[in-house]
Amino acid sequence: MTRITDHGDNLILAVMMMYFALPVILGLWALHRVDWSTVKFGFNEGLFLAGGLVAFGYGLATYYRNYSAYMQAKEGQLAEQITGQLLNRLVGPQCIVAHDMPCDGFNIDHIVIGPRAVYAVETKSIRKPQGSDDDSHYKVTFDGTALSFPDFQNRKAVEQARRQAHWLRRYLKESLGLDIPVVPAIALPGWWIDKTESGRNSDVKVFTPMGRGAEFLATGEEIIGASLRSLIAQAIAQRYPSVDD
Repeated sequence: MTRITDHGDNLILAVMMMYFALPVILGLWALHRVDWSTVKFGFNEGLFLAGGLVAFGYGLATYYRNYSAYMQAKEGQLAEQITGQLLNRLVGPQCIVAHDMPCDGFNIDHIVIGPRAVYAVETKSIRKPQGSDDDSHYKVTFDGTALSFPDFQNRKAVEQARRQAHWLRRYLKESLGLDIPVVPAIALPGWWIDKTESGRNSDVKVFTPMGRGAEFLATGEEIIGASLRSLIAQAIAQRYPSVDD
């Protein structure tokens, strides 16, 4: 994956060099032939300068906006990979794990088919606040409706997890003709989860995949038998695009 990304970046750089090579060389040649003693700065020159500054400012703002989004996407991808690797440890006779399930206009990061329920897991990558070694800066509080981090509160992640679980439950019912229990879950790698009473009783399960934090997904009273877990896995597999030989 890293080599593919590096080669892609090199291709973009090569195209940019080819695209701008002639204009840059032509501009340098023209500047070399200008008699600067005859150049006067007037209204037209001011317009060109203002236009250049506006274009540069727009490009800089666009670069900054896309760079921030790119870095967030990279961090999110890394968090998904870490969570996926840790969830894969649950795979066994009692548990099936799938990743990045294509849905209707969105993807579910991870699906864990356990004996007690099917879990639709949304992974969130949240940076820890800088400037303090206080343990509270690594703790998030969940009250059933929102995730309270040290410096902000997030309700959208909880709502998103519920929507995705609802979609998956409806899809499985349409595919199998059965009402399969689907539990919304949020994985927060690297965070200590502190739950209020409402958070502990919430339909949304918030957990860290680190250590033994995800083991509850593969344990509990068997409500979904092995044969049904296999059928659920097959229904989920139907959502992935086929790969032609």
